[in-house]
Formats: sequence, C-alpha cells, structure tokens
Amino acid sequence: MRWNRGRIVSLVKLHAWQTVSRAKSLREFLLDARRYWSLSTPSSNSALAKLDARQLECQVTKDYHRIEKGLALASPKRPFGADAHSRLQVALPKDRTPLLKDEAFASHAATAIDALKRWNDSGQIDDVVSPVAASLPTFDIDEDNLTAFFESRRSVRAFDPTQPVDPTVVMKAVRLAGNSPSVCNRQAWKAHLFTGKNDVARIMRHQSGNRGFGPDAAGVLIVTANVELFSGSGERNQRWIDGGLFAMSLVYALHGLGIATCMLNWSKGNKPSDALRAEAGLEKSEDIVVLIAVGHPIEDHRVARSPRRSLTDTFVHHSA
Repeated sequence: MRWNRGRIVSLVKLHAWQTVSRAKSLREFLLDARRYWSLSTPSSNSALAKLDARQLECQVTKDYHRIEKGLALASPKRPFGADAHSRLQVALPKDRTPLLKDEAFASHAATAIDALKRWNDSGQIDDVVSPVAASLPTFDIDEDNLTAFFESRRSVRAFDPTQPVDPTVVMKAVRLAGNSPSVCNRQAWKAHLFTGKNDVARIMRHQSGNRGFGPDAAGVLIVTANVELFSGSGERNQRWIDGGLFAMSLVYALHGLGIATCMLNWSKGNKPSDALRAEAGLEKSEDIVVLIAVGHPIEDHRVARSPRRSLTDTFVHHSA
C-alpha cells in the first residue's frame, strides 16, 4: 500500500479525534462516578446512624418494604426480618424521625415492624401492611379497547399555542403514574411542570430536539430521579430505570386524560445538566431523566408513522 502525505495527515487527524473523544467520555464517566458516590446513600451498616434526610428515607423505605414483600409471599418464613428490623432501629430512633421530610415514612416503618412482630410471634399477617389482592380496585377493559389505547398514543409535534393545559389534570396524571414500580418502592421520581410561553421557551432552549414545535407547547415537564434515594454500586443505573418507568406511565396517563405529549430526549453531559438544573431551580441531587412537551394538538395534526419492530425481533419464549 502506498502512503501519501494526505492519507497520513487524515489518519493522524482521525487518531487525534478519537483520542479527544475518548478523553471526553472518560471525563464524563468520572464526573458521573463522583456525583453518584458523593450524593447517593452509603450502603455500609456503619453509616446507618449518620444518614441525612433523603438518605435516611432511602434506607427506611428499603427495609420496611423488605418486610412488606416478605409478608406478601405465599409461604413467608417464620421468623424472618431480623436484619431489616435491626437496621430500622439503628437508622430511625425517635430522635431522628424529624429528619425525614415526610413523617409518613416513620409511620410506614413503625407499622411494618409491628406487622413483622405479629407474624413472628403468632403467625398473623397484617392486612394493612400486606393487603389481600382482592381488596384492591378492580377494572374491566376488553382487549380491543386496551389495544386501541396503546396504539392510539403518538408523540405530537403540532401543538395549538392557544390552548392551555390545566395543571390539575397534569397532577392527576402524576398521581396515576406514581403507581409505577420502583426499586424497593422508593419512588425517587419527580415531575416539574412549567407553563406560560416564556417559561416553556427558556426550558426548551436547553433541549435541541424540540425545534419547530417546542415553543407552541402549553407546558413542559422535567422528569427527574433523586440520586440520594439509591445506594451502592449495584444501583448506579437504577435511577434511570425507575425514572423511565415513571415517565412512560406519565405519558400514558396524560393520554388517557386527553393531553398530548412528546418525549424529549435528555442525553447530555454533566455541564448541560448542571445548566438545566440551575435554570429550572432543581435540587443538586436531581438527575434529569427526560423532558416531556405537553399540550393540545392542532386540528387535523399529523404524527410520525413510527413503525414498530416485529414480535420476532422483540419477543423470545425460552420454554423448558
């Protein structure tokens, strides 16, 4: 192979670009790691008595939910839960309960401990801590309606700027989406709603995928996950999973309540994320999962075709 000067220069430039790109990626990974370890909840039992507000909430929720899950098994062990009980006693003596932002967490822990004691002592399961499923609300929806509901939801990019969104309806959707599953029931998500042309515009400026339609949206949601509610290296990515589950539930809840949405990707580095946190007044501990444009579509609006992959590509049955 003959090497000319132009080819050598091109290869040198390519190598330099790859080196810079890798260095940038490494820097982002290191910043991510430093952020997670500085804000997440310590996983060591020796730190239990020193946890602050949100971190205390994380540990308390993990352990009272361990008791709830144990009592929901078909055949719970008896006795069980000694470790969870011990950690709750260390992490949450009465003089530390004021640290919790919501006193309900202390109540949840106390009732779980009482239920655990009742089970271990007498074999009785508490119907409040681990209710019988038949006591939950029931619903009746046929397959055709279910299919239509899922297949009728599309991302809208043609909002009517004259139609506002009722914040109380968005609140209803957030409440419904709050039923999404999360690791140890920690529910680390939060939805920030911004309405009004100026506020929507200043938030949208931080996200490049809304050009051509973003300013016409009646509002924009920022979905976040609180890093303080996660613990240990094994949960380093869990906030994106839990936040994504909540965000998906939220757009379907909004769809059911008659509000159109468009998911706005937030694949950004630490500097843009810091800038949006500052712009939106978010807490330092809130990681940005996704932005969601909300509003009402114009009449006869169009949507992207968005063909779906076939089941042969997305489903595998691993039978015995």
